[in-house]
Amino acid sequence: MVYTGRRDWPNLPTALIDDIADRLLSHDVSEYFRLRSACKEWRRCTADAREGCNHLDPRFRPRRWIMLSNGTDGDGRRFLNLSTGASARVDLPELSRHHLEASTEGLLLLRDKASHAVRLLNPLTRALTDLPPVTADLGGAYAVWTGPFQSAARIIYAGVSDETSPSSVVLLMADRHLGRAIAYAKPGDQRWAVMDDEMWRADNPMWCRFSSASTLQGRFYFATLEGHVMHARLCPEPRVVPVVVEQPNTDHNMFCYLVPPDNDDHRCGGGMLMVRYYLSLDHLSADERRIMKRRRKVMDVIRVEHHVRENRWNLIQVFEVDVAGKRLVPVEDIGRHRAVFVGDVACFSFSARRFPCVAGNAIHMGALGARCPPVGVRYLADKTADPSFVFTTDVPGFLDCISVKQ
Repeated sequence: MVYTGRRDWPNLPTALIDDIADRLLSHDVSEYFRLRSACKEWRRCTADAREGCNHLDPRFRPRRWIMLSNGTDGDGRRFLNLSTGASARVDLPELSRHHLEASTEGLLLLRDKASHAVRLLNPLTRALTDLPPVTADLGGAYAVWTGPFQSAARIIYAGVSDETSPSSVVLLMADRHLGRAIAYAKPGDQRWAVMDDEMWRADNPMWCRFSSASTLQGRFYFATLEGHVMHARLCPEPRVVPVVVEQPNTDHNMFCYLVPPDNDDHRCGGGMLMVRYYLSLDHLSADERRIMKRRRKVMDVIRVEHHVRENRWNLIQVFEVDVAGKRLVPVEDIGRHRAVFVGDVACFSFSARRFPCVAGNAIHMGALGARCPPVGVRYLADKTADPSFVFTTDVPGFLDCISVKQ
């Protein structure tokens, strides 16, 4: 028998709509927005991500979306979903009156060009969250935040911590000339608070020690130039908590990059990684250097063309961050379908199944300016490396800014 009756789609049971909405949110938040735009009844019985109390709701963050272009394309920017491969061009007139300072979980941290006000933009919903102003009484945080945009000495990382309710935004701000600070605030707060911890104080307070940052299961972590992994904990007492501190200090000869997990549930695999890049082998003994150079085909040591003779031998190591065990677990294989991209602006990974033109089981390295390492791609399976390549900021397609194994 063929059913020919009319389906009353707008008046589906609320429980069924809730179940569909939850499934869409776990897949891609943009699909949830399409559900709400289908009809008035579905929109009425689902939460509006644009409401003030929902701006930082973990369910509505475009976590796996990244902005591909920060070039001059009017107010338009291109975004890519690392999980689904979906892409979208979004008009963001907000960028004409704001500096884009950082990105976290798909959200864009903005600074008003005129007032230096702090705002968080969801590029998919266009929801704009106002945060407290960074005022002069915050000392180093104020100096860095209001400092020259795109200064080579200035670094700002942002993260969202779900340790508070509502969630808080954490800023890592540093400038070699103006100092550094960790500030945090949530919507509704009157002012930012500065995390001031004795163990965070270094002998040289003017040196920028942040290296990269990542969020894992609602907690905000960052790496230091010494190779440590720290947790910017907000509850029960705001302080910097060391997670991994056993790494050697290499006199700033090492860059460390934290790569967010492929899946927010660490038990499902694809956990948070640390990629360490040594500019030389000076941290090793003479015997260790000789052994690594002889066995370079089975180790991670790389010979590169470099104008500094001492820096012709480089070392790349990959670790999984075991937060519970407070250790780094060496990783020689990240899976034939996982591709990791690391750099000063962003670190991320995705499945090469979704993007077959991208080499899997490889570390794609990119950075800006003098920090750019002389290695483009490190293939973990055969221990080979491609020469460095140029990243562009405004490209007609994603394929133009990635490397392909020939």
